[in-house]
Amino acid sequence: MRDRKVNYKILIYIVLALLAIVSLFPLLYTIANSFMGAEEYSHYYDQLSSNVTASNPFHLIPDWITLSGYWDVFLSRPDYLIKLWVSLFLSTTILLGQLIVAVLGGYAFARFRFPGRDILFFIVVLLMMLPYQVTLVPNYMVLDHMGLINNYAALILPGVFSAFGLFLMRQVMVLLPNSIFDAAKIDGAGALKSLWNICLPNCKPGVAALMILSFADSWNMMEQPLVFLKDFYKYPMSLFLMNVNTSNPTLGFVCGVLSVLPLMLLFMRFKDEMIQGIEYSGVK
Repeated sequence: MRDRKVNYKILIYIVLALLAIVSLFPLLYTIANSFMGAEEYSHYYDQLSSNVTASNPFHLIPDWITLSGYWDVFLSRPDYLIKLWVSLFLSTTILLGQLIVAVLGGYAFARFRFPGRDILFFIVVLLMMLPYQVTLVPNYMVLDHMGLINNYAALILPGVFSAFGLFLMRQVMVLLPNSIFDAAKIDGAGALKSLWNICLPNCKPGVAALMILSFADSWNMMEQPLVFLKDFYKYPMSLFLMNVNTSNPTLGFVCGVLSVLPLMLLFMRFKDEMIQGIEYSGVK
């Protein structure tokens, strides 16, 4: 019986290892090929664009490791780094604004009773369930009326007032016991002081989860800049990657590594808090 359990665990570990390899393979493939030179890329991958039916060799490890691609991206061609900074600016601004709105709104929905609270929260949930493409045209009409089309504010404002962030923080804060807020009220703490000294310290996992999810969503946005920005040179990295793969495919791997690096660093720093925050919120 014991041997059967051991064999069962080994089988589970093997299956999990295979799934991990399959999941991580695109990332490992991108990182490995980012150290490949232009001549080697032409030798192995030029037939992909000339004839899609050709038998293309599978090339994982470069024949010669070179940093020429990283030299071009970081020093020789500053336009790639400009797109990176644009994405960082947009994602960070949306993240900070969404944190403020979500924390204050979630605290109001979780701790206060006011007329129409449940109806308003139902609308928030309904908006969260709608695909972004459904609200794309109304958002465009409103932003066009405000004169914000082809402006970064057209990307920032809808992201700041995201329904998901409000829903997530409300779900985390509503789980806090009323006794600690009653004790703070007896000690003379007001609503804002209770939020700062009691609610936020106990909601760090939820805040970390919102930070990662909000940053990832803003970093990878595609439809919004494509519709709201008319100037190609204002495009963030998420859209610029398509042009890189077309105009200069040799640097596509390097730009791919560059685009995934901030998300990897953020996730590695807050991964435990993110998992804990999603578990507390009840989001599946």
